[in-house]
Amino acid sequence: MHTSEGKDTCQLLGPVSLFVQTLMGMTAVAVLLIKRNYEHPRRKMIVWSYDIGKQIIGSLGIHFLNLGISILKRRHKLLFPSAANGHDDEDQCDWYFLNLLLDTTVGIPILWFCLYVIENVLKSLHFQNIESGNYFPSKAVRNNSRKPLFSAFVKQLLIFIVGLGVMKFCVFLILNYLEDWAYWFADLILGWSDSWPNLQVFLVMFIFPILLNCFQYFCVDNVIKLHSESLTLTNAENFETNTFLNDGIPDLSEDSTYANTEVPNKDNNISSYGSII
Repeated sequence: MHTSEGKDTCQLLGPVSLFVQTLMGMTAVAVLLIKRNYEHPRRKMIVWSYDIGKQIIGSLGIHFLNLGISILKRRHKLLFPSAANGHDDEDQCDWYFLNLLLDTTVGIPILWFCLYVIENVLKSLHFQNIESGNYFPSKAVRNNSRKPLFSAFVKQLLIFIVGLGVMKFCVFLILNYLEDWAYWFADLILGWSDSWPNLQVFLVMFIFPILLNCFQYFCVDNVIKLHSESLTLTNAENFETNTFLNDGIPDLSEDSTYANTEVPNKDNNISSYGSII
C-alpha cells in the first residue's frame, strides 16, 4: 500500500479512525452475543460477560500496542531513512494492517498454545480457579449458595493477558524477520487501491478490521470458554440448567438434590483449551 505526496494518508489516531475502532469493538461483541444464543449448552450471562471481558480488556491492550508500534515504526523510518528498506513512502496503516492480519490469523493458534502451556504449568503448581471459563469455586460449600468468583476472573484475565503478550511478541518477530515479504503481501492485497487513497483508508480502517476482529473474537471465544466435553459437577453451574439437562448433566438448580452437594476437585491434568474452533 503505497502513498505519495499529495495523496491522503491513513491516520490511526484521527477522529474517524477512533469512531471506526469503537464501532469495530461493538460489532465484535454483538457477534459473540448472537453466538451465545445458539450455544448448547449456553453459558450464563455472568459467565459470558467474564469471558467477553477478558477479550475486550486484552484486545484494548493489543490494539493500543499495535497503534504505538505502527506510529513508532513510521517515525523511525522518517528519522532513519536507511532503515526503510525501500518502504519510506509507506504510511502508518501498512504496519497496522500487517499486525492486525497476523494477530487475527497466525496469532490465534499461537495464543491457544500459550494459554494451554500457561494453564498446565499453573495447575502443576496447584493454583486454584484457573480453569478457563470456569468461574465457580472448586468445591461446593454445604448450605451456602455458590456464586461465580471475581477472583477467578482476575486470575484468568492475567493468564490471558500474558498469553496475548507472548503472542504479540511472536507476531512482532515474524514481521521483523519477514518484513520485505510482509510489505509485498500488503501491497498484493491493497496495491490495487493505490489510485483511490480514500477507498484504501476505508478498507484498512473499517472493512478489514471489522471482518478480521469478528473472526478473531469468534475463534478466541471458543478457545477460552469452558468446553461442554469438560463438564463435571464442579463446573456445570457455569451454564444455564435448561440447556444441558438433555445431555445427561445433573440438575444443579437451587431446589435440586445436587445443589448443596460437596464435590471433589476437577482433574488438574485436563486442560480446558480443547480446540481452537
